[in-house]
Amino acid sequence: MWLRATARFLLGGLLLALLSGVATWTFAQNTLTTLASEIFPAKNRIVGAKGLIVPGYEGRPQTFLLIGSDKRVGAKNAEERESPPRSDTLLLVRLDPQQGQTSVLSIPRDLLVRIETASGQVYYPEKMNAAYSIGSEHGGKDGGAKLAAATIEKLLKIKLNGIVDVTFKGFIDVVDSLGCVYINVDHRYWHSSSLEAGEDYSSIHLASGYQRLCYENALSYVRYRHLDSDFVRVARQQDFIRQLREQVSESDLLSQIERVSKAVGRAVITTFSSSGEELLRLTKLIVFSQRKPLRQVKFRFNSENTVIEGGDYVTASPQEINETVHEFLSPGRTRASLEGAVRRRAPHAGARRGGRGGPGRRGGGPPPPSAVGLYPVSESIRDEAVKMAPQTPLPVVLPGLQTGSAVPQEAHRYKVRDRAGHLHHGFIEVFQQNPIGGYYDVEGMNWTDPPLIANATQTEDIGRRHYMLVDDGAHIHVIAWREGGNLYWVNNTLLEELSNSQMIYLAQSTRPLR
Repeated sequence: MWLRATARFLLGGLLLALLSGVATWTFAQNTLTTLASEIFPAKNRIVGAKGLIVPGYEGRPQTFLLIGSDKRVGAKNAEERESPPRSDTLLLVRLDPQQGQTSVLSIPRDLLVRIETASGQVYYPEKMNAAYSIGSEHGGKDGGAKLAAATIEKLLKIKLNGIVDVTFKGFIDVVDSLGCVYINVDHRYWHSSSLEAGEDYSSIHLASGYQRLCYENALSYVRYRHLDSDFVRVARQQDFIRQLREQVSESDLLSQIERVSKAVGRAVITTFSSSGEELLRLTKLIVFSQRKPLRQVKFRFNSENTVIEGGDYVTASPQEINETVHEFLSPGRTRASLEGAVRRRAPHAGARRGGRGGPGRRGGGPPPPSAVGLYPVSESIRDEAVKMAPQTPLPVVLPGLQTGSAVPQEAHRYKVRDRAGHLHHGFIEVFQQNPIGGYYDVEGMNWTDPPLIANATQTEDIGRRHYMLVDDGAHIHVIAWREGGNLYWVNNTLLEELSNSQMIYLAQSTRPLR
């Protein structure tokens, strides 16, 4: 059941990636029509959404709701087949060609809401993910998506331009045709579920490091929440979509577009029509945002464990909801402002080089590392790095600094194959930033052009290094550099808890072991 639940979410990302790739080609009208009928078949269209969905206009920003629903029609267990479906993920995606960015906002599934059906029946207190179940019971196969959308629109006061309800069917084929997904796994995920103990968590066995995730591993990784909060899980899902999007190119889909489009068509129910014009309009919109930052907007809340009538809810004040919506709809910080922040805060060529103390300060230069919460790195992680260095086929590096709250976790070697099957070697040093799901990493690999940095949005020359930045328009998620024929990088936490200044200082303090 967990496999089905998570697949719905992932296919939302696959759909966006698919359309983004298609948009870069010029198709004859009949080809567009054929693809549209395969991706958005008429039988899978959400009907009766008039007034709920507002048609979008070409060139204008548009907002779509992606629903990951748990429809168990094919379940072997009769009770599961007859139970109302549930929404596992509710994700708003805003494509804004005017600002050249894509914004993603996940609605907490346990958010306290008031649900009102089309007939006027009110359910309160309820969790957000209950809207889908209630709608399915009262409104048939389309009712869940429509009531979930109506509840979100009423809560956030945002009009939607489309709904995509993602199902499990065809997910494995789509992932397979895309060649699986390369993911930077931030820490060790290791858990064996016990059905006898009544656990609601799936088993997962993943080591940390850059690797290719396929099938159940990809699903387990995205759904994992054994030791995480729901907000960390949401950030992991958003990061998965970002890394997936960066790995889809014309060459990936050109030879497989027909099979992928049919698989997606079997897996989604949507408000989009089966016309070539609709597909062209959507792909034009998406292609404007494809090579632009994907901005992760965090949902503001005041408590994630408010107990009401025996149930635990995420609660948010009207002001917090308004602030969340404002950030989601606003253009956000531009890349130019990020560049300015980098240049203001970064140590430059005149800074004292590396070592355990990291960059220094000269004259009116940047502040000392301690001013941004960085201190000499722990000896424990140094010892781990020294142990693995002799068996690692590339120079092992170690940051001279770490955040004050970080606890070094592990350092180990790993192997990864590229799409051509060539074997590469790498290593990772893991630091836990907070007790619940906050890990940042320092890594190295002799694969110098992985998908991780294929679309780095900005480069900076600081000191003697040329840095490549992967950012969301405001926050550095990855800062990487090539040195001695190898690639090294610092990876922020999933919630991007490290500031831009901290990321730059960490990168500059990272030097080969001596």
